[in-house]
Amino acid sequence: MRKLFFGVLIFTTACTLPEEKPVNQLSKKSDTTVIETNDANSAIIDTSDVVPLPVIKKVNPPNGIYRTVLPVNGSMEQTIAFDNNFTYQLQEKYNNDKKDSIVITEGTWAPSDGVIWLYKDQVIRGRYKWKGETLQYYSPFLKKSFAMQPLQDAMQNSVWKNKVKQGVSIIGVGTEPFWNIEIDNKDSLSFLLSEWKQPLRIKIDSSFNDADSTGFIATSDSTEIRVTIFPHFCSDGMSDFVYRNKIKVQYNQQMFKGCGVMYRQ
Repeated sequence: MRKLFFGVLIFTTACTLPEEKPVNQLSKKSDTTVIETNDANSAIIDTSDVVPLPVIKKVNPPNGIYRTVLPVNGSMEQTIAFDNNFTYQLQEKYNNDKKDSIVITEGTWAPSDGVIWLYKDQVIRGRYKWKGETLQYYSPFLKKSFAMQPLQDAMQNSVWKNKVKQGVSIIGVGTEPFWNIEIDNKDSLSFLLSEWKQPLRIKIDSSFNDADSTGFIATSDSTEIRVTIFPHFCSDGMSDFVYRNKIKVQYNQQMFKGCGVMYRQ
């Protein structure tokens, strides 16, 4: 009987001991699996071979008026006004032995990766780029860049800005003799000569638009004033300001020429 019990005990022990081996093997496999997973994650986050995306260059807005002279057909004076609404006014004045000619272009400008591009009817019209604090124009004809000189914009005159707040939309001045003219948003004209004590105020009767100018006509009794505004840059010879427009005023039979600006409302 004892021999039988002892044999059963040996048999039972022999049957239970092998069951512990799968547990140890599973533990080793689990450890191995964890290690392999960590190695895979390390491979995923390895950025040594990743090519960085190019950095887009920012462009400082060139708001204001600039000028340069290019040796083209004798000489060409380029003056451009950049506005903060992404529009521009470009004037190219060609000086030669025969006759001066002026080309006026208006369109939009846009920055792109460090370069300022001019557009006219979706066609590239010019290219500019900053070099330090200096704006430069690149001439594709001469294959060379030219430094632009910043100018003082008469539209930034504090006195005139206050007049705009009061409703004035067009301002003009002239010398020899001194005169000035203002047109407000209510279609009223004010004209003053230096020898007058009070300005002459007249209601505007009509306006006109030609290919290269805009004008207004005001009449009262025996007085007629005709104002013609051209989109040409102008200097009054008395200050450092540059005006966006040339203005011609015909007061009855007298003609006055000067400079001015039209404030777009």
